[in-house]
Amino acid sequence: MEKLAGIIQFEPAKDFNPDIPSGYTYFLQLIAHDLVQSSLFLSRNQSSVLGLSNVRSRPLRLETIFGGGPVQCPYAYEVSDSGFRDRLRLGGVRSDGECNIDTGDLRDVARARATGVLAKEGYPEALIPDARNDSHAILSQIVVMLHHLQNQILENLSANAKIRSTGSPFIDAQRKFVATQSACALIYRRIIRDDVLPKILHPDVRAAYESGVIQVIDRPQGLDNGPWLVPLEFSFGFFRFGHAMIRAKYSFNPETPPPYGRLGLTEIIEHTSEKNPALMPFENSWTIDWQRFFGNGEATNFSVRIGPWSRMDIENAVRGSEPNEPGLTVRDLTSSIATQPWSVRALAETLSKTHGKLFRSSPYLAGALDDPKNPPWYAAVSLWLSDRRCRPGQTLNDDEIRILAADPPIPFFARFEAGVDPNIEGRHLGVLTSIVVADVFYGIFQYDRLLGADGNQDLAGQLQHVSELVFDGEPGAFPGLESITTVNSLIDFLGARIKFPIGG
Repeated sequence: MEKLAGIIQFEPAKDFNPDIPSGYTYFLQLIAHDLVQSSLFLSRNQSSVLGLSNVRSRPLRLETIFGGGPVQCPYAYEVSDSGFRDRLRLGGVRSDGECNIDTGDLRDVARARATGVLAKEGYPEALIPDARNDSHAILSQIVVMLHHLQNQILENLSANAKIRSTGSPFIDAQRKFVATQSACALIYRRIIRDDVLPKILHPDVRAAYESGVIQVIDRPQGLDNGPWLVPLEFSFGFFRFGHAMIRAKYSFNPETPPPYGRLGLTEIIEHTSEKNPALMPFENSWTIDWQRFFGNGEATNFSVRIGPWSRMDIENAVRGSEPNEPGLTVRDLTSSIATQPWSVRALAETLSKTHGKLFRSSPYLAGALDDPKNPPWYAAVSLWLSDRRCRPGQTLNDDEIRILAADPPIPFFARFEAGVDPNIEGRHLGVLTSIVVADVFYGIFQYDRLLGADGNQDLAGQLQHVSELVFDGEPGAFPGLESITTVNSLIDFLGARIKFPIGG
């Protein structure tokens, strides 16, 4: 796998993807955290699966943001006069070069330090339920956006004259928390369905699942008694495609410092409470102008096209100060093998019975799948590997090429079918990856009902259902939220709360 990872380290001929701004790269990372929280770091555990499990109890409910709620994760919520912590914390930012925190400019996650522990000033703890969401500066800024969404909905409920009090501030706070958590999760799912999936899925596959022409074939397991069982082929294989979309540098805002007004990936990864507590909380220059990550202008950071490539600087940024640590690509490849998922051929052969018409649009799936030594993609993968076999220190011999071409690791195949297919050129996923990804997401939409809300109903109907259920039959708890169906509509809804500079 190290040889294959070495061959993958090169610059793609066509670099950036005009269809997917870079914000979606990291929104996908947050989605991955909301689907899977492994009990161990498999990729850094010599590929041992001993003790490995998914501790995420339910998928796509924003557990990665809310955790188990205020009772289980009180540190993530503000103290309240009602006695029930119903409001997700936010943290103030600093003016560039200043030490004082502007508590009125809440564009960072809340951060803290234990008294009498640190010899130096700093904030080594991010007060969020899922510590992975402070693994780099871009992701923690997306968390800030979702905390503001919860806070804004909570404020709207408090100002809504239609919501009658129970007479108990504690009970009122609990009800509003349940309502805001559910509303946030429903909006988030709608953004995934209407905004994220259209950008990443093969259009024929998405159309088939949206129309119902293709039914979900692998119903999510564990939804009734949890934790839910995520397919290994998805979590340790196909859904790792986002790592191909990472840029080496990003512009955060008009004040991003020189050189070139862009921050390197190593800087971004190290700008966290754990790695650089003395630099916390964020300075204003580290906060994000969201049009640079979700817009479509000259200043927008577009993602790298999806394909079988990476960059040495990205691999090194992930290794950090430990040169013997495996790079990102090696971690993906070895993890996918260690978990012993279905092979690409076995999976494709099974899916061909239900998805055969979709397979015809792929040059790598159209053909007989019963010969393990000569699947439809064999010639193309073999040629691609042969053309790159002699990279310095990473030479593949003929036997290794035959093995990899006949039985490619899932993360490699997912990148290959997207990036090498001349009809796709890395703009979105290939057919097989799209089918696996779509089946997981549409299975959750269909079978995991939030407070009983129908996953196939429009957002307005879902929000009305939650409103009536939580607030004694009152249907109007969430006016205006039904229009939040894309990341950009969420940014517009939050307005000055998250705009760079504050209130700008």
